[in-house]
Amino acid sequence: MEQKYAAPIEKVFALLTDPRWLQERSAELGEISAKVKAKKGGGGVVLAMNRRVRRDLPALVAKVLSTEADLVFEETWSAAAEDGSRTGTLTMEAVGQPVKMTATFELAPAGKGCVYRIKHTCKSSVPIIGGVVERFAQGQVESGCADEFAYMVAYLKTHKK
Repeated sequence: MEQKYAAPIEKVFALLTDPRWLQERSAELGEISAKVKAKKGGGGVVLAMNRRVRRDLPALVAKVLSTEADLVFEETWSAAAEDGSRTGTLTMEAVGQPVKMTATFELAPAGKGCVYRIKHTCKSSVPIIGGVVERFAQGQVESGCADEFAYMVAYLKTHKK
């Protein structure tokens, strides 16, 4: 997935690593709750996020996943490269549920703005219907990511400075 932002990379990175902004974004996107902590060091940032979400589930998936889930994320951002770009990794576990997600991402300068690219991979430990669960989880993750991209675009339009 990819999203271009009409804002400098430094501003986008500051938002993507600001616990308060991330918690507000989660609330605005309809999540039940979100708690975020940031640890800065060596020019990079590690975010620890706990988010509670509610999702509509297809009948087959509802046999193995709960409609409400506690998601535990760890997101690690690298120090800025010479051009200001950053890379990172993300892990997400749905507590007590047989699905995990990993991602790699980058934030890079693009013209007067920047571009954010992320690739998600979902895995399920459920036998027989694991592929169905993985495809559902992948769709949910990508839909949520698209909502987060759209939120950032709208936020940047109304907060130019």
